[in-house]
Amino acid sequence: MKQIQTLLLRCSHFNPDQKELDRLTKTFPKLAITMVDESSYTTEQLESAEIVVGFPRPQDLPHAKNLKWLQTPSAGVGPYVDKDLYQSKDIMLTNAVGTFGRQIADHTIGIIIGLNHNLFTYHDQMKDKHWERYFPTSDIWESTILIIGLGDIGSNLAKRAKAHEMHVIAIKRTMTDKPAYVDELYTTDSLDQVLPRADYVVVCTASTPETEGIMHAKRISMMKKGSYIINVARGSLVDQEAVIAAIESGHLAGAGFDATEPEPLPRESKLWSLPNVFISPHASGMSPSDPHQVFEIFYDNMKHYLGDRRMRNLVDFDLKY
Repeated sequence: MKQIQTLLLRCSHFNPDQKELDRLTKTFPKLAITMVDESSYTTEQLESAEIVVGFPRPQDLPHAKNLKWLQTPSAGVGPYVDKDLYQSKDIMLTNAVGTFGRQIADHTIGIIIGLNHNLFTYHDQMKDKHWERYFPTSDIWESTILIIGLGDIGSNLAKRAKAHEMHVIAIKRTMTDKPAYVDELYTTDSLDQVLPRADYVVVCTASTPETEGIMHAKRISMMKKGSYIINVARGSLVDQEAVIAAIESGHLAGAGFDATEPEPLPRESKLWSLPNVFISPHASGMSPSDPHQVFEIFYDNMKHYLGDRRMRNLVDFDLKY
């Protein structure tokens, strides 16, 4: 029986336990599995692998002469969407979309509640044992949220926002039937028209050449006075300097950044010290369930790889996601 050389690269989002490995080898006896830390693989291991799960260094991929399928443990695949990296023009690239939406949506709702209820201000006051109360400027249930990107993250966020009785407007690349948890659905062409209506603008779209810089300075200036912008996608999608200027001028009330440009955010960035700005270190997707969910995607896709090749989360190299 011909063996399928399979290289598993352990990382924070993919680390099969013994039970999972036993299930994998029992179900797929053809697999010849090598598992190492993502920083420890050798050129020889990569050259022999037909399947790789993890984050190989993009510059090493031209050496992967036998590679037919790369499964990433992330939803974003920016470093891997250049087909010239691969020797096989029939390469299959799959991602981990579906793994991170719920926890990132929870994180985002947490930022919204924190900003609305002055929780970050109260936390700062605790350091000085200072007792002072503030009225929120509005109620969450009377607020409008604009979600840019209605994929896994955006859909989960829309459901949670709707549960908080927010008015939910969503933007996506192509028009589809409107889900029940969205009040208004538009394509990107209508973004400028709906921006001024939103109290909270949340960027959670995939990073592609079309979405790069989607929230540029002009669009930030079009946002409602006193509104907030939250970025849980990629730092390159939002003009941070324009956000800083808008907060300093009083046009924006604040912001939340889980993704910045660059990462880590430099110590000298004004974002660290501006009032009503919450920064997390690209951590919103972290959950104890992550490695297990990624494993299940890989396990399920292995059935398709050996069968009909109708892979789950197959990336379109033209669309870049």
